[in-house]
Amino acid sequence: MPRSLAVLHGLVVTMNPGRNVIEDGGIYIEGDRIVKVGTASEIRESFSFDDEVDATDKVVIPGLIDSHRHLYGILTRGMPIKEAPKSFIGFLEDFWWPMVEDRLDKEMIRVGALASGLEALKNGTTCVADILEAPNAIPGALDVEAEAIEKLGLRAILSFEATQRVSDDNAWLGVKENEQFVRKHNAQEGLIRGMMCVHTTFTCEPDFLREVRRIATEVGSGIHLHLEEGAYETMHALVKYRKLPIQLYEEIGFLGPDILAAQCVHTRPEEVEIMRRRDVKVSHEPLSNCEVGGGIARVPEMLEAGLTVGLGTDGYVTDEFEVMRATFLIHKGRLQDPTVMPADVVFEMATVNNARAIGMEREIGSIEPGKKADIVVLDYRPPTPLTPENVLAHLVTFADGSRVRDVIVDGKVVVRGGRVLTVDEEEVREKASEQAMRLWKGL
Repeated sequence: MPRSLAVLHGLVVTMNPGRNVIEDGGIYIEGDRIVKVGTASEIRESFSFDDEVDATDKVVIPGLIDSHRHLYGILTRGMPIKEAPKSFIGFLEDFWWPMVEDRLDKEMIRVGALASGLEALKNGTTCVADILEAPNAIPGALDVEAEAIEKLGLRAILSFEATQRVSDDNAWLGVKENEQFVRKHNAQEGLIRGMMCVHTTFTCEPDFLREVRRIATEVGSGIHLHLEEGAYETMHALVKYRKLPIQLYEEIGFLGPDILAAQCVHTRPEEVEIMRRRDVKVSHEPLSNCEVGGGIARVPEMLEAGLTVGLGTDGYVTDEFEVMRATFLIHKGRLQDPTVMPADVVFEMATVNNARAIGMEREIGSIEPGKKADIVVLDYRPPTPLTPENVLAHLVTFADGSRVRDVIVDGKVVVRGGRVLTVDEEEVREKASEQAMRLWKGL
């Protein structure tokens, strides 16, 4: 008999198709699945259970999903830079590629995954779609990352960024890294899955992209990529191919509903229309886009056009509540329209839309019978009334990751009372500091 668990007496935000919010709600879980959602009294009357999470005076939400992350990025916080890059492409060529990506080794990757994954859980994120960028750490880098994430008890879709910027041989080694990882993990039930991944049209040639597309279709994995994060990619494609990046992808048969395109800051309306027709998914990273001076993506317009748009942290500010708040505010300012990006739409982006974006909408993103039990309990008690009608506005506008008290992933309690149960938090932080100093050494 699978181990059973009940979450009782919380204000349960289901994010189910009816967007029901249940007062004094209850959730009954067997093994890794949600069996019943209702009132706490209904759960108590209908089931006995091995363990209980008391959510009295708490808010219960689906686990948040980060649809675009770089776990290793946590090691760069506070990293000294002699001269700040003056453009997006300068950020890559003068800093990120030579000083970060090219220096990463397997121990840095392992510790970075532990430290960033630890933050994810403590901030209420139960699933991340990660891109590892470490051309000198393959083969075997994804296995190291996966081992760390499994130890934490975090759900993840992992990928390695295959790019020809180093060499053709290294690019194909990256493709092989992804393909082998996907074949190993995606056929089995577990917390970890894989995706194929490429960088951009300015670091990957069309023939290379075609072959990655073929392999992704063969293994059924989907493809995670960066798209028009800065103006450079748009200009590069227009000069080299006389086409916009999405027009190039369309021409070579690359696009489809299994494409997850992150950033999309400079994506033009004619590209959005192609993406809509091909059901391409988008991950929006408002805070990191501001950090690198990339700009502000036209997310309200994308949503209006019918695209699935989720939210990612980019591994920068990893508290997804902060990312939701930025999404809620920044587009109002850009469009000078306070009605755009209402709180319920933003919260959908972090849950339901993200689940769809990573191809897991049947498994996570909402609290419904039959879905995986990825659930977060928030100790959020505002000075004003908290009701089913205003709870999403409260969470998007005023909550943050420090409010997270309990986290359940795959039916297992991995955070209880704000403390991660699977690893020694202080040890993880100490090792992260050590590996950050190794990365920074000699700059």
